[in-house]
Amino acid sequence: MKIERIELNNFGSYEDLNFFDVMTDDQSKRIIVIGGKNGAGKTTLFTAIQICLYGHASFGFKTSGKRYLKEIYDLINNQARLDETKSAYVKICFSESRIDTDHYEVTRFWTWSNSIITEIFSVKQNGVLLDEEAAMNFQNYLLHLIPPELHKLYFFDGEEIADYFLDEQHNNIKDALLILSGNDTYELLYNNIRRLLNGVESGNESIAQNYADQRESLAKYSQEEAQLIGEIVELRTDVERLEADLNHENKAYAANGGVTLEVWKDLQNALKDEEDRRERINWKLKSAAAEILPFIIVKDLLANVKEQISAEKDLQAYRILQSSLNTSQFKRCISNIMKKTSSHSPAEDTTLLVNAIQSFFENQDLENKTPIFMLSEDDGLSILNKIAAVEEYKTATFSKDRRRIEDSIQRSTKIRTQLQKSSIENFESHVKCVSDLTNQIERLKSELTGKETALQELQDRTEELKKALNHSRKALEAELKKQSVSALSDRMLLLVEELQEQQYKKLIADVEHDLNRKFRELIRKDDFVDQIYLDNDFSLHLVRNQAVEVSALKLTAKRHGAATLKVSLKQAGFQSLMTQLNTTEESLGFALADCDEETMILPIELDYTRFSNGEKQVLVMSLYWAIMNQSHNKLPFIIDTPFARIDTEHRANITEKFFKELQGQLFVLSTNEEIRHEHMVSLDQQIAKVYMLEYGEDKRTRISEGSYFEVK
Repeated sequence: MKIERIELNNFGSYEDLNFFDVMTDDQSKRIIVIGGKNGAGKTTLFTAIQICLYGHASFGFKTSGKRYLKEIYDLINNQARLDETKSAYVKICFSESRIDTDHYEVTRFWTWSNSIITEIFSVKQNGVLLDEEAAMNFQNYLLHLIPPELHKLYFFDGEEIADYFLDEQHNNIKDALLILSGNDTYELLYNNIRRLLNGVESGNESIAQNYADQRESLAKYSQEEAQLIGEIVELRTDVERLEADLNHENKAYAANGGVTLEVWKDLQNALKDEEDRRERINWKLKSAAAEILPFIIVKDLLANVKEQISAEKDLQAYRILQSSLNTSQFKRCISNIMKKTSSHSPAEDTTLLVNAIQSFFENQDLENKTPIFMLSEDDGLSILNKIAAVEEYKTATFSKDRRRIEDSIQRSTKIRTQLQKSSIENFESHVKCVSDLTNQIERLKSELTGKETALQELQDRTEELKKALNHSRKALEAELKKQSVSALSDRMLLLVEELQEQQYKKLIADVEHDLNRKFRELIRKDDFVDQIYLDNDFSLHLVRNQAVEVSALKLTAKRHGAATLKVSLKQAGFQSLMTQLNTTEESLGFALADCDEETMILPIELDYTRFSNGEKQVLVMSLYWAIMNQSHNKLPFIIDTPFARIDTEHRANITEKFFKELQGQLFVLSTNEEIRHEHMVSLDQQIAKVYMLEYGEDKRTRISEGSYFEVK
């Protein structure tokens, strides 16, 4: 199969008709290089080719339903989509050589109205339009030529291919490898023999029939598992899409000033709190102005008042004392005391003593004082306390309170601004939208949980069936030794199965050999990996020979046993250890105890997930090359972002040892940071056409033939 022309009309950024005429008569020139910066339209071209050839299958959909048509509608050129009189299509012209060379035109044509899109699929063979049935048969032929399992191998996205090869789903690669190499034919042969066996009359229940039934059940389980995995992936995609819609709704509501009812109430309450705070401060200032401020104004007079009140208090005490000294009671007290003395003239002495005491307590300053206020004791104390409060009052409090009022006004202004920018006008519709999206997400998550549970149960049943199948196989082998009737068909089942297993082992060995050779050519590091193994599940095992201390092996075996040692060393290392010690797993502990060596060279498995991105990409491209080397068909490759994770050091090597040796037509979609001038020079003898994609300010892609960045 060789692509000769690609046309895109109103597809993606390709407005109106755009085409790539890649036909050439020189069979040695098989590489087409299409350059363009990010966003120029390379990935759109990559997608268009897949859609044209495979339709809904390019997205992994089972049918051309609403989801597929929605994907197509999103890919139609934005300007063209506004005009419902326009149309869009992708056309690929290619030749296919079997007995004769046939020329085909495959077209997917789209029209739209009210956002509803219609697709027309047509095929021309040697210029003759095929009818609908023949066109669908040709579609099935394309799906057989490059089945969905092989899409990622022929449509190679450098940024995603590593995840495809290095994830835990090894079955997709295994199935792809069987189809590539033609080994899926054994499965067809097995099913045909089984149908033949079903037609053989037998007087008793055939063990082979039971074995074949179990094989069929296992195949059905595999189909159900694949379907469940596909449904789980779709559900997860839908959940992610709805969660993105929910996030977008919340952001859009917030961007338009939308707030929740609680936030709105909080802002209103905060505004009221600020108003209450200012009211309290103003009341405090008014109170101080009425009770304190007048006295502060006459603060100097208050000192005189305080002094006068104190003097009047002293005068009052003085007069009380003087009055007490002039009482007859005081004089009798003195007279009685004098009588008890040895005084010769008590009356005279009494008069002298009373006069002396009165003279002692006499205070002329107080005598000259004139009372003004004549306050009671309680009133005087109250006024003195008020004066003390005025004297202690700090006038800075007025300034502090004014600043507090100003700060509160600023906060109120800020809150009012927030309220003006905020809105609860669309709150109800927002809540309803959020509720609907949340309910959909919860429903899908519940369905997803159910599917995941069903998948786990199915996988458990599959494991049980595999055990039963193994038991049935052994029973069939035993029965075949006794039976001769129907033995041919029975033995053929086992023969085909055994032959398929042998061929698959050979296929694994061929891939393993090519993988090791290509990886050493590309990695540019000596002794990076000594050997790469592939097991029957197509899991990768990279080992490097390293010296291991025997004492550590002895300690592990002694403490935890050979089973732990097997887990630690992995399969290759453990097998090498037993081989070098010439022992079995059961006797490994004794053999290690008798070992006198200090170190042993063992193949230690490396964790390739810890490799650098460049090293992982080299590993993936080596594996890819090894797998594609098993193909019996020359089909075109479309490679987008070829050097996605490859460092500069390895790019020249990959250009020489990968691109130049890959069989079949090759489309390379590259930025100026990937395929550069030196790579173009290296590939020059195999380059058929060069194109440059440029995305202009008018938001459309233009194609320039014969140009490639600095290469003209």
